[in-house]
Amino acid sequence: MILVPPRSFLLVEFGTVKAADLVEGHLTELFGLLATTVRAETPEVRKKAWQLNAEDLLSEVLRLRAEHSKDFALGLSEDDLYIPQLNFVFGLASHDGRSAVVSTHRLRSDDPSLYRERLLKESVHEMGHAFGLGHCDDARCVMHFSNSLQETDHERKELCGRCGRALMSLLL
Repeated sequence: MILVPPRSFLLVEFGTVKAADLVEGHLTELFGLLATTVRAETPEVRKKAWQLNAEDLLSEVLRLRAEHSKDFALGLSEDDLYIPQLNFVFGLASHDGRSAVVSTHRLRSDDPSLYRERLLKESVHEMGHAFGLGHCDDARCVMHFSNSLQETDHERKELCGRCGRALMSLLL
């Protein structure tokens, strides 16, 4: 557990997704956050077929973070997300905006515990970026870049020692 003054944290559930309760405890403990959850309608954003533009959805998370006067924010959506450079993304973070968004769409599983673990990993990964962490070379670290569920499933849901120390220095 991190021993720094708690920071305020907004969890945004877009549309019909119900996932905040699956990640709140782990994120608040790992990053030293005090969480508030809100539900919001999915905003009108650019689309590519059935997918939503992750950058546009992240902009809404940034807006809601400011509106609610929170230090950090994470948006959760059931919609499949993309960015122009990639066919899909599990999530996206804004380093300078202290916010992130994660899609549950590709993380689904018939096994509820596997779904929760994937959602935790992606949420920690994106919030790690929101706190200023980059990608890690350690394939087991949650901050390692993953482009498939196999890679995500291989990662731990915690930071490696190096990323943990980097986070501590960013928090202090």
